Amino acid sequence: MMIRTISLLFCLLLGVCCYGQYISSIGSPYVQNYTKSQYKAGNQNWSVDQGADGVIYTANGDGIIAFDGAYWETYPLKNKMGARSVKVAKDGRIYTGGKQEFGYFEKEKGKLRYYSLTHLVEPDIIQNDEIWKILFVGDSVIFQSFSKFYLLHENKITTHYGNGEPFLFAHQAGDRIWVEKIPGGLHAWEGSGFTPLKTRLNNVLVFLPFDINHILVGIAKEGLFLLTEDGEVSPWHPESQLNQLLKEAQINNGVKIDDNTFAFGTIKSGIFIADKSGKILQHIHKRNGLQNNTVLSMVLDKQGNLWAGLDNGVDRIEINSPFYYYNDIFGALGTVYAIKVFQDRIYLGTNQGLFYSPWTADSHLQQLQFRFIPDSQGQVWSLEILNNQLICGHNDGTFLVKGNRIERISRWTGGWQNIQLRPNAPFFIQGNYTGIALFEDRQGWQLHHRFEEPKQAVFKLYPWDNMTFWAVLNNSIRLLELSTAQPTIRTLKTFSFTADFPNVRRITPADIRGNTIFATDKGIFTYDKVLDKFAAYDDLNHSLGSFANPTKIKQRDDTTYIFINNGRFALVEWKDNVIRIDSSTFNGLENMVMKDYENVEFAADRFLFALDNGFVAYNPYFRHNVAIERPIIKGLQDISMMSSDSVSYLEIEKSIPYKNNNIRVIFSSPWYSSIALKYQYQLEGYQNKWSNSSEIPYIDFTNLSWGTYTFKVRAIAADGRMSSVSQVTFAIKAPFYLQWPAFLLYIISLGIVFIIVRRRIIDKIKQDKLQLRQKLRRRQEELLRREAEQNEKKLMQLKNEQLELKLSQKSRELANVAANIVYKNELLHNLQDELFKLKDKNGNKLSVDQLQKVNKLMDNARSDERDWDIFEKSFNESHENFFKKLKADYPSLSPNDLKLCAYLRLNMSSKDIASLLNITTRGVEVRRYRLRKKFELPTHKNLTEFLLEH
Repeated sequence: MMIRTISLLFCLLLGVCCYGQYISSIGSPYVQNYTKSQYKAGNQNWSVDQGADGVIYTANGDGIIAFDGAYWETYPLKNKMGARSVKVAKDGRIYTGGKQEFGYFEKEKGKLRYYSLTHLVEPDIIQNDEIWKILFVGDSVIFQSFSKFYLLHENKITTHYGNGEPFLFAHQAGDRIWVEKIPGGLHAWEGSGFTPLKTRLNNVLVFLPFDINHILVGIAKEGLFLLTEDGEVSPWHPESQLNQLLKEAQINNGVKIDDNTFAFGTIKSGIFIADKSGKILQHIHKRNGLQNNTVLSMVLDKQGNLWAGLDNGVDRIEINSPFYYYNDIFGALGTVYAIKVFQDRIYLGTNQGLFYSPWTADSHLQQLQFRFIPDSQGQVWSLEILNNQLICGHNDGTFLVKGNRIERISRWTGGWQNIQLRPNAPFFIQGNYTGIALFEDRQGWQLHHRFEEPKQAVFKLYPWDNMTFWAVLNNSIRLLELSTAQPTIRTLKTFSFTADFPNVRRITPADIRGNTIFATDKGIFTYDKVLDKFAAYDDLNHSLGSFANPTKIKQRDDTTYIFINNGRFALVEWKDNVIRIDSSTFNGLENMVMKDYENVEFAADRFLFALDNGFVAYNPYFRHNVAIERPIIKGLQDISMMSSDSVSYLEIEKSIPYKNNNIRVIFSSPWYSSIALKYQYQLEGYQNKWSNSSEIPYIDFTNLSWGTYTFKVRAIAADGRMSSVSQVTFAIKAPFYLQWPAFLLYIISLGIVFIIVRRRIIDKIKQDKLQLRQKLRRRQEELLRREAEQNEKKLMQLKNEQLELKLSQKSRELANVAANIVYKNELLHNLQDELFKLKDKNGNKLSVDQLQKVNKLMDNARSDERDWDIFEKSFNESHENFFKKLKADYPSLSPNDLKLCAYLRLNMSSKDIASLLNITTRGVEVRRYRLRKKFELPTHKNLTEFLLEH
């Protein structure tokens, strides 16, 4: 009765916490590896649990590791000790234990803070103890080591020993505790003592409710057993493959997934998932995803994922997922380019050839045994079923696939695509490396004709109307017409990628709900027959968003399509003329496929996607009914404090300094799936509308004004389900210049400014008065100065006029002197001539003595220096310092040279100069010539001008 009650209670609790699981036996589930380089802590993860808020916690050699779906954080125990166990209570406390240490973490302002409980125990009691299990019983917490129980109740700890027998591990079902004593076996703990079971059970590592009457017990190297309520033990499917494998792999722990399914972690061979009948549904190990085959701990999260704490890392196994994988573990297949299910076989066309395996609707992918079809080695491009015959387009030609062998039907290389222009027509056309070929069905497909045009690679074909079809070439698309009577192809239209489209690089014709569209890298177009031109399909482009430029479109039926774009997939469905687009579901496939060569096959109720190393089966009818946890707002971060290699969160505060008004709000959602969530947010007080959805778990707000803000965030699943809203209210403090101390400072400053300004105004008035007086004084002085200058100018003018008058008079006097001297000399000369003509009364000429005497007197009169002295005096008065300067510049000048210079400066004629010098005119010219030589004048320089300038 005890076990029945406990089992029933456990099942009820499990039913409350977890929805029914969809665990496929077809293929392997997706396994997400978290390496120690990602979570930045130790290798071993001894225990794993999930909090009510969805956060995953593991007990690691470096402490407790917390993962919220986006960020890892490590929290060491006291003295930076590692952890061996972790258990999250309903109130959110995270209990943990390690070597000589146990206690709990609590969240405070978005961070975990550790509180040790060892101060409640005497130090010598816990010496060398390690806490390996934590159990909750009512309001009490049990910390179990290998030697004792530490029971925490109402902040007091009591210690319970095993009466001299050490413990192995404690187990719990409902409120009852079992612990294995060595060597006494499994005992029930009654709170104050231990009661052994009827049947001794040793090395018990798994203890799970099985049904109302039984507990499922796992023993290390002996397999699985059922324990009844009266203590009877019986082997559980002892001859089953599961039991044999668990014995060999050494079972280590277990988890009940649902009423019909269990997961068992082992030391040597990873994880086995089985149903109640003992059938193995999944075997997950290192070769199909696990990082390590030694499973130290497991827990089932709220979404139905199985978390495994490993000997080296942490793994999340998506056992409740629409995706199951076939992985080519040994690389025997190569990269898959084509998939086709045909006549109870599945065929894979790869870069290494064609492979097949038997196939049924419930085939287990990992149990598929692919075999190579002889003579198919090389690149396979396509697999098409035409008239119930399987056609293989190959690098070496075209083959008809017949079960486990192939038959070549064409040697024309590179069969990219095969199409029938009419359903079940007895012919099809093929685009290949060198053009287009025609095949006929004559009790089996055969090559009928290869067309001369076009003589280039034809990448894609698409049937159009009657016997016309579209052919995509390197840089154009052609509308061609086929005639089968005498096989010919006629080109009806040719459209250039650059001239007839907006400079596109690729075109893919396809059918969307009965309409032919042309998908390009610049959007989707339609062809107008009447206008004979292509036009953008704006409504569809707008609805498709980032998938408006697909490279391929795969049609499942009239309403369901897969759009492919550069490794990304979107399920596009039309329901009641409304387009529903789901790309998030397929995000995990992007890095698993060969871009530009993606392929998907629709097989019954599954989609089969070709991968780099196998394929994945997708169940489109799968519905994830797990509620989406509301996002966790982790904190606020000043953007200026961010670094590229670390994340440092600010504690969530109600008030933030204005200098930190560039804020990053960091949030996450405990959603653990390869199908990513998206987030919407709004910041009340900044933007009051919900944002567009994004997968990025943070948002930046820059230059926020001071005031109060409420940040809200919600998560959105691929199917449109939303979480509840998380929010945090915070305030940006007013800048200092808008706070009351600043206003007080402003008032004081204004008073000081007023006093300073008033004083400066008074000083300015005084200064202005002083400046005005100084200005008036300067103006008076300026007027007096100007008047004095004017008087001085007038006086100077009078002096100059007088000087000019005096110089004019001197010049006239000099001219008169010169004229008188000339006149005197001429007169003497004339008298001398007349004397020579005189005769005495006897008519005789005067005697020679008389003439010489008179002549000498006249010559002396003409040469009298007094005339020159008078002239020189007058000349110097008119031409001051002329002789001094001339003599200084030309010391070789003689007195006669100076006289000649003076006469020349007065611009006197040679005749007058000759008279003054008492020489001939020829003598004047000779002296002028000598004077030019002394002055070293060039021939073009006038001597008189030179003297006037000197």
